Amino acid sequence: MNGRLESDNSLPNAVADELRSLIIRGALLPGEHLGQTQLAERFGRSKVPIREALKLLSSEGFLRHDRNRGYFVEVLNLQEARQLYRLRRWLEAQLLESARWPNSEEIADFRRQFDAVGTMDPRKDFKAWADALEYLRYSIFDLSPQKVLLREAQRLWKLTDRYRALMPRSEGESPERQLIDALEAKNRERLISGYNQARDEVEAALEVGFSDGGD
Repeated sequence: MNGRLESDNSLPNAVADELRSLIIRGALLPGEHLGQTQLAERFGRSKVPIREALKLLSSEGFLRHDRNRGYFVEVLNLQEARQLYRLRRWLEAQLLESARWPNSEEIADFRRQFDAVGTMDPRKDFKAWADALEYLRYSIFDLSPQKVLLREAQRLWKLTDRYRALMPRSEGESPERQLIDALEAKNRERLISGYNQARDEVEAALEVGFSDGGD
């Protein structure tokens, strides 16, 4: 394969996206070793983009690198998870506190995105579902002018997505729908209280996930 193509950033990013998805779904288990040769064969790529993808995921906290033994899926840690979710709650609350009220066209777009996510089956195409959900989440929090906080929130979304596989699936009210309804009503108190209620439920599910077999 052309070496120039192999070094293109799109290849490591594509491999990293697939590996990240496998980790989030629990298809790659905490502590599992990821060999570059096996991954190169699996993805039909040379070791160059594989190595770059592993470095990227290590920098994001999905993988742990041992100089002598290679890369391993990072072990999930309850204390770390609590801190990450605490940071997310603070950052996202700040974004919602400072968010402007969207116009009717933006509300309609949020609802279209929400409905589109609802038609997707994460078991069939997890990446497409996760990408659509993250885009909706970003669109909502992007109403805030505090873009530095938003970028940090995006980084935390990736880190906390590692814990998704631990949590029991909930059939409750969607937090995104609640946020959209509160934004349409221009009700800041409802917006923040609904958000905090949703975070309480997620963090409680996290504790249950660890007690049922996490670290």
